[in-house]
Amino acid sequence: MSTRNVIIALYSVYALNYVLPLVTLPYLSHVLGPAGLGVIGYAQSIAQILLVVVDFGFGMSSARKVAVNIDQPAVINRIYWSTTTGRALLAVLCTLVLVAWSFAGHMTQAERGATLLASLVIWGCVITPACFFEGTQRLPVLAGTLLVSRVGMLIPLFLFVKSRDDVMLAAALQYAPTFVCGVILTVMLVWKREILFNVRIGFSEVLAEAKDAYHIFLSSALTSVYMYANVIMLRMISGPGAVGYYVAAERLTNALRACTAPAIQAFFPKICIAYENGDREYVHKVNRGFMVAFAALAILILIGFSVLGEWFVRRFLGEAFGETFRILRVLVFVPAIVGMTTTQVMLTVIASGNQSVLKRIYLYGALFHLVQAPVSIYLWGGVGTACSVAATELFMLIGVYRVSNRINHGQIAVRSQSQPQAQPVKREMVVERD
Repeated sequence: MSTRNVIIALYSVYALNYVLPLVTLPYLSHVLGPAGLGVIGYAQSIAQILLVVVDFGFGMSSARKVAVNIDQPAVINRIYWSTTTGRALLAVLCTLVLVAWSFAGHMTQAERGATLLASLVIWGCVITPACFFEGTQRLPVLAGTLLVSRVGMLIPLFLFVKSRDDVMLAAALQYAPTFVCGVILTVMLVWKREILFNVRIGFSEVLAEAKDAYHIFLSSALTSVYMYANVIMLRMISGPGAVGYYVAAERLTNALRACTAPAIQAFFPKICIAYENGDREYVHKVNRGFMVAFAALAILILIGFSVLGEWFVRRFLGEAFGETFRILRVLVFVPAIVGMTTTQVMLTVIASGNQSVLKRIYLYGALFHLVQAPVSIYLWGGVGTACSVAATELFMLIGVYRVSNRINHGQIAVRSQSQPQAQPVKREMVVERD
């Protein structure tokens, strides 16, 4: 499938994948209220932090290896089993941490139940063979399966979640789609014999994969400080109601943020190969195009929110969520900033094999956030949380852009993955560039 067709398919399916949570958001906000929505958001944030540990950076590092070894099924199977084994070991540890957190912390019964149910998210990450689909440019299949899983969860959500007493059921139905999607995709690949069971791997191979993914993991772990820990800090300082206002705003901006992902993911395998082949002209052209597109997106969002923002929030979420509008006035700029940062991280730093440089950038970003976020949250609650996130994302963009500029000017060498590249892919890239 050509890159253009991959992008079209991804945007079509991803749009539906992110429209569906927006369909459930107003329903849950009216049925569960700010506090109930805050319970789900709090448990989900804990799961997302542990999910960073389970993924351990395998998602990006393994996808890159699959992309550059696309003609070698045996190699791809060894990558898959090493990655899955590593994730499963980490998932066992994280599940124990989740259970301990649930019973050791000061939680209500609903918060404890929702937190335990969040283990579905952790194990969904383990069984979803995402590296297969991203590395072989079949992300539309992955996204489409996730869409089907989410649609399937809508029926019981609307039928059985009727009051604030149904928080745990709502949480389970919100967390289940990733797990269901992983089961479906794994069965499909086994049926087509793309995943083989006669592959033997040693612990040394798992460690080798972990070593390659380690730098991405450190970056993701540090990113989680200013992405997911905010909700936990807000819960401790201001309570579940404030979390509900913030989570509603975050989900709306996450839908916008998701618009940045499909095109970048579609180009990622070919940018990896372009770096392998020394095709810097193609790399520069793609990167420039993305940066201009996201700058234009920021302008459009500013205009649209200025005109319709307050009206939309009150009609969509209800009169009780007026605080969400004030939070959105800050968060609405974040998707464009994140899109620019993700472009540089995926299509330059990781694609060139220089993921090791990311840990220093994200360490500085995490430290910057830890210094200013608690003060902002204490003084201004949800709005302060939004301000701290926006400031940190801008800080990260500046740091990542500086490193990317050094890579593209030859000051940091490109690391080869040393497998001969498929000529059809190279020819397709030349046609697209022309």
